[in-house]
Amino acid sequence: MKELRLIFAGLVTLALILAACAPAPTATEVAPPEEAEATPVPGATAEEEVAPPPDLTRELEFIMVQHALCAWDAFWCTVERGITDAADDLGVQVTVLGPDEFDLEQTASLIDQAVAAQPDGIGLTVTDPVLFKEPIDRALAAGIPVVGYNAGNGPIADGISYLTYIGQDEYQGGYLGGLRMVAAGGTQGVCINQQVGHAGLDKRCNGLVDAFAEKGLEAEVLAISDDPAESQTVIGDYATANPDTDAFLTLGPNGANPFYAWMESAGLGAGDLVHGTFDLSPEITANIESGVTLFGIDQQPYLQGYSAVMWLFMGNRFGITPALPVTATGPGFVDASNVGTTPDPDRGFPRCTSRESRLPEGRAPWTAAAPGSGHNAMVLRPARPRRSQGGPGARTRLG
Repeated sequence: MKELRLIFAGLVTLALILAACAPAPTATEVAPPEEAEATPVPGATAEEEVAPPPDLTRELEFIMVQHALCAWDAFWCTVERGITDAADDLGVQVTVLGPDEFDLEQTASLIDQAVAAQPDGIGLTVTDPVLFKEPIDRALAAGIPVVGYNAGNGPIADGISYLTYIGQDEYQGGYLGGLRMVAAGGTQGVCINQQVGHAGLDKRCNGLVDAFAEKGLEAEVLAISDDPAESQTVIGDYATANPDTDAFLTLGPNGANPFYAWMESAGLGAGDLVHGTFDLSPEITANIESGVTLFGIDQQPYLQGYSAVMWLFMGNRFGITPALPVTATGPGFVDASNVGTTPDPDRGFPRCTSRESRLPEGRAPWTAAAPGSGHNAMVLRPARPRRSQGGPGARTRLG
């Protein structure tokens, strides 16, 4: 056995000696992989530059084109105040254009004047969508964003691709107002229109006529002008010739003020007839309070002017556009139940205290801020559960 082990050990030793003396294997060189050629991305080149971000410091310039102005129609003073405040708040330049009197042809020309100035945006009243279509389309073709305010039906109904219409539903205002006048005892109505041909005012009158017809009653349209003395005479002559008319709808201060003047000259007061009007003014508010006027239909003209500037700003600065074709601001009715309410932007909310809220089993616990806490807002937040003393298995309580 010992001899066999010696022979085996000798063979192993010999094998190791032969392995050590054998030549080393030749290393095989492997060629490095060829670099794949870059496949060009469709529409992009190495030389193409990324578009720079918008310049948030550049002052924006907008032009507003209206069919009326504060200078000769008091309603528009509120609209223009909204425009001015928005311009100040947002740091933009705004120019307001309008005719010297109600003139739709001149207003259409002013839209073209605005387009030629190449502003960053145009806000306008779509007072006549047929007449205004071509100048508005020229603005859009020039890449100028356009919003409508105060007058219009929205881009879909008007067939013009502006961003949105900011205003009230004119027909519904006249229709709902007419129903109120009938409910108040009106039996024969008249819509006193100071701007016949203004699509929005015409719709108000159509709404009134339809509301009376729905109740089996008659109503018609009386054309006046923006001249107070002349309008007072026309209203008086109409009332003399139509003594059975007992329900009068005016379409704003330029119709309401001569109507009030006629009433005073005729010795009429509260309860002698039914009067409703569109829009608000100090005179209209006073007559609602005295009972002469049944209601004033508020379309929030300040919001119309402010929002028009705001949306042009948001689109230019951030690419944010209105979600809907119509951004409604009315109609809302101001009557004896709510007249005289004055907003107070500095008023705080009722002071609150934290109050525990216990909910049914399985419902997430919430706590609410309640009166007396010293907070100026109602706050709802998940209550933080905590273990009561007693170790595992103790009940969870609100805290």
